[in-house]
Amino acid sequence: MCIRDSVLSAALPCLLQGQSASDIMRQALDAQIDRLAGVENVRIVQDMMGMETSVYMEKKEIDGVPIMFPVSITVAGMTQSVPQDMAQSDWANPFQEDWIERAKMEGEETLDGHRTYVLVIDDFTGLELPGLPGANQDGEFQPKSMRFWLDRDDFVARKVEMDMEVQGQDGSPQDIHMELVMEDYRDVDGYLHPFVTRTLTRGMMEAADLDPAEVEAQLAQLKAQLEQIPEAQRAMVEGMLNAQIERLESMAGSQGGDMEMTITVREIQVNAGG
Repeated sequence: MCIRDSVLSAALPCLLQGQSASDIMRQALDAQIDRLAGVENVRIVQDMMGMETSVYMEKKEIDGVPIMFPVSITVAGMTQSVPQDMAQSDWANPFQEDWIERAKMEGEETLDGHRTYVLVIDDFTGLELPGLPGANQDGEFQPKSMRFWLDRDDFVARKVEMDMEVQGQDGSPQDIHMELVMEDYRDVDGYLHPFVTRTLTRGMMEAADLDPAEVEAQLAQLKAQLEQIPEAQRAMVEGMLNAQIERLESMAGSQGGDMEMTITVREIQVNAGG
């Protein structure tokens, strides 16, 4: 029990103890609502595994909470619409009303100089989650637990760790661990977004039932295909092949088939339309 004192410094720990996970998530949700108040659409141009991609997102509301959802993605000059029944929000503004009662307080931690709350969610029934950068969204990922580091000052996610289960090639369940570290948040015309996102995925090789020799063989085949493409046509497919090559090199060069990837934002356009 806290003993009240007339001295503010003595009372401060009592105030901090009164902060529940639900209180913190409510503040994060309110901060997200304020951040997106003047934002209707966003286009993010970024480098991912040596390939430039452009993601166009529009604001939608879920239970009165604004969230940015992708509408189209442009890769190597080709634009594809994102089916809205498959669209997933981004990690810059992921919070939803349902998160408030699901989050549990684990503690506090200083992460790269930022004071953060560490929160955990382990009940995902009916819960919508953002997409997983670099993951094959065709697979049925079943989340088991999610831990996220929430900045105490501006209530943005600084880091996310997620443990999931996916059905392997042989039908057996396989565990996958993913980490996202979001750095260099910048305010662009009122829209706050990380300009660097680093991801680490463990367990993908086991889930795909790949062995190192098979990965090396695929890598050699892709490099050979790239060399055989005529110079006049190479620019059209080089970005896609280079992205696959970089992904396989990451798997082949790591212990246990870990995949590492860095997404670097080049430009953000706010309310410029599609």
